Amino acid sequence: MSSQMAKKILVVFGATGIQGGSVAKAILTDPATAAEFHVRAVTRNPSKAAAVALAGLGAELVKAEMEDKDSIRAALKDAYGVFLVTNMVEHMDPTAETRQGKNVADICKETGVKHLIWSSLPHISKISNGKYTAALHFDGKAYVDEHIRALGIPHTIVRLGTYTNFIIESLVPLSDNPPSYGLFFPNPMSEDSELPLIDPAADVGKFVKAILKTPEEALGREFNLGERYYSIAEIIGIVKKNGIDVTFNALPQEIFKAGLAEKGAPEFFREGLVQIIQFGVEYGFFETGLEESHKLVKEPLTSLEESLKVNSIFASLKS
Repeated sequence: MSSQMAKKILVVFGATGIQGGSVAKAILTDPATAAEFHVRAVTRNPSKAAAVALAGLGAELVKAEMEDKDSIRAALKDAYGVFLVTNMVEHMDPTAETRQGKNVADICKETGVKHLIWSSLPHISKISNGKYTAALHFDGKAYVDEHIRALGIPHTIVRLGTYTNFIIESLVPLSDNPPSYGLFFPNPMSEDSELPLIDPAADVGKFVKAILKTPEEALGREFNLGERYYSIAEIIGIVKKNGIDVTFNALPQEIFKAGLAEKGAPEFFREGLVQIIQFGVEYGFFETGLEESHKLVKEPLTSLEESLKVNSIFASLKS
């Protein structure tokens, strides 16, 4: 048996995206996990630069579509583990995201996968007892959680906090000379409100690698992933410290949604984002904290300031 075949096969969906790419790179660049796992990187376009780069690190590239169970079945052949993430923004259809997640879970059950790691989000309508029902993107992922549990697959569910990139992408130019920006959120967000932040490209792989290395501590469990909670005031201070003048503005919800409409966001997404923010202010985004996931990870996590310092988009805002 070849050394490659002796390894456990880890199938990584979204391997050329932010989360999947972080997982694949973390496994492939750590000598211990690279010796234990053979990374099978799922992509719809094996010729794209990100896929070629993963192949250069030792990944096997496979083409698969999450709408096609036969292609999923081929991708999962002989797999020990699966990292699964779906991308609602790609098609702006939460029902498609739910369907795709269930498709992969079904094949994991069929093929006997020993460890499915599913990237999910809080079940907002359930946690809020029906108060907030428009966060379709979040609830759509949570429906996959329920399906995975019902199938009885060995699994770990992870839920990510707010991307640090979301902060950068939310900065709105106010003036050119000197450059200044506004950070706009809908009411009831205030400077005291807190967000759990994560740099997904830097840190998702660290968490998933720790889960794979300690399955006895992770199987059947759910973890909230983030570096830590930051208040809006603290975020403003860190952005300013790193060279960008920014002010916080809380807007009436209808004005905030109108701004999203101007950017082309569909109506369900506009209402959903407002309710996600309302939910975060009222419920703290996660039902529980970040402590349990931090117990697993031995590597240092990436702070907001560290993330900003290496972000090319953020650097471009200064000029």
